[in-house]
Amino acid sequence: MAYFVVQVRSGAEIEVKEMLNTVLNRVGDSMVKAIYAMETFTEIIREDNTAVDLSELNSDDISEHLYVKRIQAALNNLRIACDKLKEYNDANSLVLLETYKDSIRELSKDLREVRKNTKKISSVISGYILVELNVDFYYFPDNLWHLVKSVPNVTGIPSKYNVPQEEVDAFFQQVDITPEVEMQFEELLSSDEVVEIRNEILHEANKVVGTVEEKVLLEKIDVIATKVVESVNEMKNDIVSSNPIMRNVERCKAFIRRKRQTVVMPKDIFLNLYNDIEVQSFFPAQSSFEFLKRFRSIFCRHDNMVSME
Repeated sequence: MAYFVVQVRSGAEIEVKEMLNTVLNRVGDSMVKAIYAMETFTEIIREDNTAVDLSELNSDDISEHLYVKRIQAALNNLRIACDKLKEYNDANSLVLLETYKDSIRELSKDLREVRKNTKKISSVISGYILVELNVDFYYFPDNLWHLVKSVPNVTGIPSKYNVPQEEVDAFFQQVDITPEVEMQFEELLSSDEVVEIRNEILHEANKVVGTVEEKVLLEKIDVIATKVVESVNEMKNDIVSSNPIMRNVERCKAFIRRKRQTVVMPKDIFLNLYNDIEVQSFFPAQSSFEFLKRFRSIFCRHDNMVSME
């Protein structure tokens, strides 16, 4: 066996892998044993989610990913064409411009729909794929390279020599393709907005003192005051190196995206926060306040284990 690295356009690793497999099957190639793009995925949980799918990637997932890529490519081409047509003022060009704009609206609608039900799939080795051969070649075979470079988005080979086996073994041991979960919470409010909404809620709560409704209203105050990004990053900085979940916690990312507080975490962390029933039955969208309570609890639980040891 021999392994060779092929350089591809960043973001096109999975497309190249699938197209290369198609090309090799078409010509009846038996030299290539496997092609690796090292796919992983992020399951995005939004308010409009209808399901949480943490199952392993399958052929349907890959097909949907490639469908999204095709829509994106078509949209990009149409936008470029529109920009060019804007340079002309004749009747035919204006009619064609409107046709292209209609197509952009339709494709954009399709893209929004398909993204609701698909995982966000990517490669962990951006810009490269790995080709494994059945035979132990020292050089990348010329006849195989001729086929490989015919595939769109292939840009070259970093080296014509094979990758030493010990480096391949080390790579497969170190590479992490653990799926991730992205949770999107409430929009981040300014200090003035927090104060204004807090006062409005307190006014309403004072009308229903001693009732369940008062409790619900007061919980809303906790939610709007919650700073997820700041809190998660503080906990990441405070975790001790001996904590057994440190490696997973280091992979957690908290940031603001489109004004929403967002946290990305390894699948294992997510499944520590929410039980199987909550995941399988698609639990109601969790507030940032509830999320942080659960997130802190796993820190305390593992910190206590470290102390006991």
